[in-house]
Amino acid sequence: MAEIFYRTDVAAAKQIAQKLGLDEKEFVEGFVFEILQDDEVFGLVAYSDYREDDSVWISICTWNKKWCTAKVLKQIFGVAFNALKCRRINALICADNKASLSLAERCGFVKEGKMRAYYSDGKDAFVLGMLREDCKFIK
Repeated sequence: MAEIFYRTDVAAAKQIAQKLGLDEKEFVEGFVFEILQDDEVFGLVAYSDYREDDSVWISICTWNKKWCTAKVLKQIFGVAFNALKCRRINALICADNKASLSLAERCGFVKEGKMRAYYSDGKDAFVLGMLREDCKFIK
């Protein structure tokens, strides 16, 4: 069964930044978790730009599709909504990443905007948001 575990070292922040092609500073100042199953790392979850009792940005990077279980999603969203006491979670997903967009929307995220040519390769990104009351994985 996959679970998430908090990482306190800078190496995890550097790793997720590198995998996502983003600035590592944003993740070093945030919270990074590993997604593990049977002691194997399946991916990383990072929360950045945390505004206390308000909102946080989420980034997920995985290299094994087995990570996505209801238990892991409950843990991921529980951190943001229960532990960090956020009222919303924000996400930025490449417009070409149909699988991630579909998963995000099934979890309760709503497309709130489009950033044209956001990435260095000219690809667009969608801005998504999930309010606490829209999350299907927490009570």
